Amino acid sequence: MWKGGCRMNAVSAEHTYVMAQRFDKALKTIRGALAEVELDVADEFDTAGILDWRADSTPARSRVLLVDCPLLLFEALALDRASAVFFPLHILVSDDGDRTHVSVINPAGLFDARLPVGAADPMDRLQARVALALESANAVQTNIE
Repeated sequence: MWKGGCRMNAVSAEHTYVMAQRFDKALKTIRGALAEVELDVADEFDTAGILDWRADSTPARSRVLLVDCPLLLFEALALDRASAVFFPLHILVSDDGDRTHVSVINPAGLFDARLPVGAADPMDRLQARVALALESANAVQTNIE
């Protein structure tokens, strides 16, 4: 898909998880799990109605969490300043009734690009810590096609 002159891959989720909790409770659980593995939610924004895949007229509640680890960011920037483009990591949390879907967005996959050399290892470690946090929050990884 072409958007704004940049080639974007709309299906760039690295991992998708499902939590057997309603949206508000799942969001609180995710924030707590991220804090336990020393990750920061640098910012977040509401995407209700923007990223909606449901056929009915009610927009799904969804939120994007911008997750970061200052030490890993510093390491990536020290090795290659171009790494800043790929941090923080984006996590999409979306409502699905009694369940909540959580997608970790692969920043390199979003633009079909390769991470700068300095960003690859810190990003891998950041993604591993996010996966650990989500699994500790009882999120079950799924293969959604």
